[in-house]
Amino acid sequence: MSDYRVGVIDVGSNTIKLLIAERDGTEGVRSARFEVEEVRIGEGLIGNPPRIDSDAMARGAKAIGRLARMARSEKVGALRMVATSAVRDAANRADFIELARREADCQLTVLDGESEARYIGMGLRTDRSLRSLDSYTLLDLGGGSLECIQFSDGTSKLVRSLNLGAVRLASEFVRDRSLPLHAEVEEAIAKRVPFAFEQANIAQGSSPSPNAVLTGGTAALIAGAHRRNLDTGLALAEIAAFHRSVSEMHQSARIEEMEIPPARSDIFPTATTILLSALEYLGCGRVYFSSRNLRFGIASELLSKLA
Repeated sequence: MSDYRVGVIDVGSNTIKLLIAERDGTEGVRSARFEVEEVRIGEGLIGNPPRIDSDAMARGAKAIGRLARMARSEKVGALRMVATSAVRDAANRADFIELARREADCQLTVLDGESEARYIGMGLRTDRSLRSLDSYTLLDLGGGSLECIQFSDGTSKLVRSLNLGAVRLASEFVRDRSLPLHAEVEEAIAKRVPFAFEQANIAQGSSPSPNAVLTGGTAALIAGAHRRNLDTGLALAEIAAFHRSVSEMHQSARIEEMEIPPARSDIFPTATTILLSALEYLGCGRVYFSSRNLRFGIASELLSKLA
């Protein structure tokens, strides 16, 4: 096994991802391999109590097993598997954890919201392109939750996990995801966002600066559509215009014209609604992007332990 390479499997509501990371002399942590399984175990997790259905559990556990075998084929010095919102909220999470352990021969750790957000913040610190920013709000949108971290002078001052994931709210509010997002549905989703922030004691306009950093799958797709503007960030008006274009399209057009992956195209208008509403509530006027989130934070910790 290599003392310079680690594996992290991240079991999210929408996808299950594997990062193989290694030490890098300039960045500290470098991605050596990245794999994604589109499983969406969090679909429909709005019951009382919420449960992962048996088919989703089986698909998820099989995906975890495949990724664990990939990681071991890379001869990693350490492998860690973590789960976030979907598994965290599920009443039958113990059953899923045991199923995953059997498939992967490795323990699946369920992160609480605060730990998830903390690792995202650690991962962001490995992004050299953002080192000029010292005060900003980080938003990481997943399928089950939205992590919000506020940095002042390079130090995290507020860390919160909110139940505002794109799969979660699409399941609750959107009846037919193949259609354009109806104005009344969009308004209902947009209103849920400030309500959740208020419940989490995050004040309106509380961003430490007008700058925000977005991470996660939705952020990556927005960034890909605006590649030429990323060095200086995007103005909030550009995010709003992109959201409007996507929300007015049928799902087929989102795929064909906007090149949104089919597995994400159904929830994409919900996701951009959440992010836009959050940015407006927090008072963020300029948006930057990073691919360095939860997995890089955990990888950084694992590599430091192997040193």
